[in-house]
Amino acid sequence: MVTRTPRGRSLALEVQADLAERPDGLPALRAYAFTSGGRLIASEALNASGATRLPIPTRSEPDTMRLLIGPELEGEEPDAGELLRRGAFEERVALRPNVERLNPLHVRLGAPDVARLMLRSCLVRGKLVKRVGSGGVTLTLPVRGATIDIYEVDPWHLILPKIPDLQISRLREVIDGPWPPEEMVLPPITANPADAIHPSAFLGVAGVQVETRANAGWDLGAPVAAKSPALATGVSMAQALGLPADLKLASRASRPMFEAAVLKHIELLRPLLCWLYPMHVTKQKIATTTTDDCGHFQQTIWRSLFDFDQPDLYFVARQRVVGNFWVTLYEPTPVGCYTWWNYACGTEVTLTTTNFWAHTGPPCPPVIAPNNWVLFMAIGNTSVSLIDHTTGLLDGTRPWGGTLRPRIEFDQSLRADLNVHYYRVSSKRATEDETKWRPSSEAVNRHYTHEVAGDLILEQYALGPKTVGASAHLYEIPPALPPLGQWSIPNAVLDTQSAVIPTNVAGVAPGVGFDAAGAPLGPDEGGLWQIKVELFDASGALVDPEALGIVWRIPESGDLSGTIDTDDAAAHGLVDAAWNRMVLNVYLDNNPIFGQIPAPLLDGAPAGDECGVLNYGGPGETVTMPFVAVQRNGFAGYAFEVSRGVPSNVRVTTSGTAANSVAAMPAAPTASVGQLLEDCPVAGFSEHLVVTHSGTDGWSSPVVPRVDMAAAFVLAP
Repeated sequence: MVTRTPRGRSLALEVQADLAERPDGLPALRAYAFTSGGRLIASEALNASGATRLPIPTRSEPDTMRLLIGPELEGEEPDAGELLRRGAFEERVALRPNVERLNPLHVRLGAPDVARLMLRSCLVRGKLVKRVGSGGVTLTLPVRGATIDIYEVDPWHLILPKIPDLQISRLREVIDGPWPPEEMVLPPITANPADAIHPSAFLGVAGVQVETRANAGWDLGAPVAAKSPALATGVSMAQALGLPADLKLASRASRPMFEAAVLKHIELLRPLLCWLYPMHVTKQKIATTTTDDCGHFQQTIWRSLFDFDQPDLYFVARQRVVGNFWVTLYEPTPVGCYTWWNYACGTEVTLTTTNFWAHTGPPCPPVIAPNNWVLFMAIGNTSVSLIDHTTGLLDGTRPWGGTLRPRIEFDQSLRADLNVHYYRVSSKRATEDETKWRPSSEAVNRHYTHEVAGDLILEQYALGPKTVGASAHLYEIPPALPPLGQWSIPNAVLDTQSAVIPTNVAGVAPGVGFDAAGAPLGPDEGGLWQIKVELFDASGALVDPEALGIVWRIPESGDLSGTIDTDDAAAHGLVDAAWNRMVLNVYLDNNPIFGQIPAPLLDGAPAGDECGVLNYGGPGETVTMPFVAVQRNGFAGYAFEVSRGVPSNVRVTTSGTAANSVAAMPAAPTASVGQLLEDCPVAGFSEHLVVTHSGTDGWSSPVVPRVDMAAAFVLAP
């Protein structure tokens, strides 16, 4: 049948698709018409008999139309590449200007064509995170609202036949040639160096052999096991790295046999192949998705029911920063070195960026807790679970000091269902009465980003302190969403704190110094302190958490990077139900450290002149090298070293825990003149002492300045 259509309008193309068979599970089919350049011009569903009619616009220039018969793309913009990847049948149709009719198109889909259309789904899951350094601690924060492009990479059994013989011979040489290979230059990794593993590790450079991980490829941010083989020079790679014997034999065989051996041992050779043949690894984009507030993304991709290969996936992450200005956050190269080979559908991939422009949100690991929870998660970046709840010491040995920044998380049901909108954090000495609580009074804010006229704006959301009703020094429980846009973390320390407790200021627990002899100048103001958390309703009235079914929780472990399993705070004695509060013990010590290097002694006598010279009489005389390392409660460590000459030749070294007084210092280290001098008749010696406080504020340590000093002496006849 021919349909006549006036010029300037469209022509009707009648399509009849005859299927060799209609197996169960065959998806609904549709006819798509694309220009030769890939622009969709028409699309109609096939009826039960496989027929449809497509309105094709008339052309002023000749063109070749691409007619594809493939599955429905629900919720997606039709794309010729995606349709072909899903097994679509393609027919080319000539379109010429001034044609008034199009001949009907009759196509027959044979059994192989129908088989390609039988699809199965594969769920791709992952997360995009940014590594942020703060206070010497590395945080992993979710990247929100980023666009993730998912590519499928051609497998090596398709790549190898395309590589010229001359380049294949290089692989033969590397495997069978002298070890290590000569003139083999491997390009440096420029993207995500913290995640990447240079193939020089695989090749045995520096004595390391990488063991690739199954189903993950060679990139990818998780630790990779390593071992150190005994490498010998002048042997083959197969011998040096213990490669299978059949691979070495195949390196001298015909190309088909060699390719078969390479594919058989592809798991071992991928780290090498990706660097030898970076230009031959090809990819095509198959899906695009977006990260959520926690940096997670997922997307279903479709594969033929008869395609039994696991997909090989590569990812690119982009984010719009300002207006139409996009920044690529993650696109490491070479592609083959950062491909998730044999991706296991449904497993999570982790993409890590350090790009300055990446917009992040607050950490949002899932919290496992009963309904209506309040989680005292950390002080700074240190889990509350690591605190000895009796002594208040971190790991049972380290005190707290500096400015403490409690981090408290709240179940959103408190605001939504229980009308609990505020909290207050206070502190006092454990020995003080109830009138001595000192509420946190410094500003606590959160930040959020939103768009204004296409530009991304960062704004501040003040949590407090606020006076609500009759209650002062209250902070608002952060709402699930900001007024506009999404939460952001421009400062990892300030944007995660829930309160601010300065401990090294007057009236709290400032450190007390020493006199010149190392004696304390006053009483110790440190000791056991308490941090209290209370809850208030929207009118500022103190609430009874127990009556409302609110549960107080702490983390089960010190790892705050993944799912947070929680424990009952009451079981650890941290809940004071009679006063409607949670109370955490912390031991404070901001006392400084004292270090000193007195003059050395020769058989008990100090140096004989102002030049620091010890005049010895024989090699058997004893040199005593005293030093002092004191912290009044012993919360410090020291390292003392005596070196001879330049470059330094260490002769004496000792380390340990600082004494709590000068009188408690252990005996000074000693050595004979002969041990110190060896073959030198005269020598100069340097003494180096470092004393470091063990206290922390949860983010960094030490919380007080360390002592780092040096002295010198000379041994001469």
